[in-house]
Amino acid sequence: MKKNLMKNNLFTYATSELSQDAFICWLMSFAHEEYLSVDPHLTDCARELLAIMIGSEEAFVITKISRQYKNIDVLLDVSHKYRIIVEDKTFTSQHGGQIKKYKEELEAESDNYKIICVYYKIMEQAFPEKDVVNITRQDLLELFGKYKEKTKNHIFQDYYEYLRAIDCQVKRYATDPIEKWTDGNDHAYKGFFSHLIQDGVIDIRRTYDWSYVANPSGGFRALWWYFLSNDELNGCNLLKEYVEDLYLQIEDQVIAVKLSGKRERSTQVRWSLFDYIKGKVPGFQKKTFRPGNSMTVGYVEYNETDYREKIAMMQGMMESIVRREYWFNPE
Repeated sequence: MKKNLMKNNLFTYATSELSQDAFICWLMSFAHEEYLSVDPHLTDCARELLAIMIGSEEAFVITKISRQYKNIDVLLDVSHKYRIIVEDKTFTSQHGGQIKKYKEELEAESDNYKIICVYYKIMEQAFPEKDVVNITRQDLLELFGKYKEKTKNHIFQDYYEYLRAIDCQVKRYATDPIEKWTDGNDHAYKGFFSHLIQDGVIDIRRTYDWSYVANPSGGFRALWWYFLSNDELNGCNLLKEYVEDLYLQIEDQVIAVKLSGKRERSTQVRWSLFDYIKGKVPGFQKKTFRPGNSMTVGYVEYNETDYREKIAMMQGMMESIVRREYWFNPE
């Protein structure tokens, strides 16, 4: 039944950021001074969302809603005191300081307003945006869930169910076999990577990130972490002359040991590391060594039932290199 309902949902088809911009403007219009009595429940919902953005419990009133003003997705003028920049991202990420630039431009023309920056994101990402109010899908589901039974507005109901459907897709990693994590979309991997970080399954004390990696073979979903420091590389004789980075990377259904460095010495270094790791990690295997910018030493396969064990094993192997149990002997 849910599948059929989603096919009859406006937002199943209106998936662009412009469509979501329109929804934000539409919902915020219920807090506009001219439309406060149209649907009191949606007015309360819009005001509560404004309170989250501003960080205050006032009964805010919107005086102006603008789209694409100075390229800002949505700009809200509120109670003659605030101007709220809403940067709306559906399945993409922010590009190079967009919000900061918008804020500086508005500050130059808005002497009597406090400028607030909001990042409205309905899909997981590796890091929250800095120096802004982050509003996530979970925030929206919690807020909108309080009003779902109060209002009968079909647009609001459709958007709420659309967010719930995304949430179910993101959480498929916890219920579906790994082979099905890319059925239709790759939201399950985004949920999986977020779970690994937020629930402490991987050690994030070192550099980490995740993204989709495009390549001629069709690309893969990747999370990279556990980078060894220069001192740690030097400690096992993997001098910068040979290796610049050594780290772990999940690539769809495998956990790989990756390195970057001098291509002309890469085969020798990889064979040395592969022989060492094979003795530490059951099931560690390799493909043909080929030079590149980011090269694979080897990998282990994992699935939805054993990933914690495999990740712990691979991190333990990397820690053994940190403890200098491995030594590279160049020929």
